[in-house]
Amino acid sequence: WTESGAEYAGNLAGLNEAGLCDPGAFADRVTYRHVDMNDLPNDLRGFDFSWSSCAFEHLGTLEAGLTFVERQMETLRPGGVAVHTTEYNVTSDEETVGAGGTVLYRRRDLVGLADRLRRAGYRITLDLAQGETPADQHVDVPPFTDMHLRTMLGDYVVTSVALVIEKP
Repeated sequence: WTESGAEYAGNLAGLNEAGLCDPGAFADRVTYRHVDMNDLPNDLRGFDFSWSSCAFEHLGTLEAGLTFVERQMETLRPGGVAVHTTEYNVTSDEETVGAGGTVLYRRRDLVGLADRLRRAGYRITLDLAQGETPADQHVDVPPFTDMHLRTMLGDYVVTSVALVIEKP
């Protein structure tokens, strides 16, 4: 997907191409650096905000992604916030894809991570409610429609979930 241009910023300018922030303020406050999510450098510290969008499910295993989320909290200053989205397997809390190019987190994986983070003193918002509307219940399959909150990935129905974590 790094070649698509749609899912990968590629550089600092790509992070603000929608103009959500004044370019001058953005340049003063935002940095960009390629980093191996499986080997976070020790010099990344003191940030206000950390964000990954549908990335940590691509680190090879369920545990590698969970470890990344915990390790990246070390990059934040006290009061800093991390937001991560990932694939959420709504089909099963037992069976899943646990290793490979894309892993699928189950409820128990995400609740376990939230418990680990809370025990370490972090505040986490984790809402696994699946919704009641027709859009929430629709499972999209190729050729995809505009109603794309859930999709079939292999044998599993998946959606996205957001983790919002604050460092004390």
